Amino acid sequence: MHSVRQLFVFVFFITGTYFLLSTTVGLIRFPNLYTRLHAGSKCLTAGGISVFMGCIVLEGISFVSLKLIVIMIFLFITNPIAIHVFASFDNNYNLIFKTFTKKDFDK
Repeated sequence: MHSVRQLFVFVFFITGTYFLLSTTVGLIRFPNLYTRLHAGSKCLTAGGISVFMGCIVLEGISFVSLKLIVIMIFLFITNPIAIHVFASFDNNYNLIFKTFTKKDFDK
């Protein structure tokens, strides 16, 4: 039973780490603001929830697990709302910044 718990924790942590690293790569590599916001919203939420789920499985049933669930719900609600506010602000005020590509530097 103990090794099954460790296996689930390992899977949740690896999945969360993958999503968090893909968020980093997406924020660096994607060409414009909206695709970067998409990576920041989806992958960061999935990665954070996966890591928190791993912590909950590792901790077991306790008051700390309840706190982690509350933090996870907070992350699940606030991250997409914050990204939506950024996108709406950019859409309303036309603040799309030019992202330089390799073609721009070759000129």
